[in-house]
Amino acid sequence: MPRVLKVPAPVGPGGHLRVLSPGMPTLAYVPDRVERGVRALTDAGWKVSFGENAFLISADGLTAGTPAERARDLMDAFTDPSVDAILAADAGLGSEDLLDALDPDLIAAHPKPFLGYCDNVYLNHFLAAKAGISSLYGCTFMVHIGEAGGAYPETLDYLAAALDSAAPLRCHPVPSRTAGVIDWYVPDRERIPRTRDVPGGWTWLRPGVARGPLLGGELTLLPELIERFDLTLDGTLLFWDVSYHGLDVAPLFAALCAAADLTRLGGMIIGGHPQLTPEDWAKTVRELVDEHLPEPAFPIVVNADISHTCPAWIVPFGEEADLDPVGGLLFRRGRTAGRS
Repeated sequence: MPRVLKVPAPVGPGGHLRVLSPGMPTLAYVPDRVERGVRALTDAGWKVSFGENAFLISADGLTAGTPAERARDLMDAFTDPSVDAILAADAGLGSEDLLDALDPDLIAAHPKPFLGYCDNVYLNHFLAAKAGISSLYGCTFMVHIGEAGGAYPETLDYLAAALDSAAPLRCHPVPSRTAGVIDWYVPDRERIPRTRDVPGGWTWLRPGVARGPLLGGELTLLPELIERFDLTLDGTLLFWDVSYHGLDVAPLFAALCAAADLTRLGGMIIGGHPQLTPEDWAKTVRELVDEHLPEPAFPIVVNADISHTCPAWIVPFGEEADLDPVGGLLFRRGRTAGRS
């Protein structure tokens, strides 16, 4: 990753958001959620359009069209002068398939914010490593904006704040969360609002203060991301979380530690677990870091809101941040960001 990333220009309310489908075809499968998402964004003052291929369904039913079709929508969004920012419709799988069809030089010549999460993190890393621009992580149109009962206020607040790259962005723990699973394919269940029954707040395993560029992703993806983008994590604030897959975290964390030297991190931020209580998750992570990283003294916080629980923070990916127990996670922003 370049030592300094270019930060796309700020986008304010009234800006034009292009929604496209890098991965799963949920736009085509759940039209009610699409309508709710459009309504939430337009009520908040944004203009909304969709990529030409965003509603396609691939032959196997797993993605929104072919990799070439999905990549073309992304390139069109970057080069279309009427588009101010790009929002992924959904993630899950398929984002990695776009990478070989993207033109990093053309993207770098037309920088604008891209926002995704989960499997979309392949695109966040590509934009940082190949195009030299920062992006945004933590939200998709279908999961977060189309929420049954309306998008959570924190989601819309973080969206507006994250798109305004001219102003600092400070992230504090949300008061409560939901870890409910969205039943995409049963309309009577999909339209039931999820309950925010998980208490908010983060847990400091090793308190301290740190500064560094924020990088990371879902735990199962990180070893491959490290290899594919030849990541050096010295001095970074590394974030990770787990999805709803239910896999044993211990071998996954061991694989992460084997993939990169984590002893010289600036800090580690672990998102809340969608299937464990905050207390049980903090205990699990403490045991893992005590086993694999017993010596390093960098700050480690768990149950942060960079996770598959909702609402979640929307954070600048690749930009430098300050982490401390009192001030939270602070991005000072600016036209360039990264290791100083």
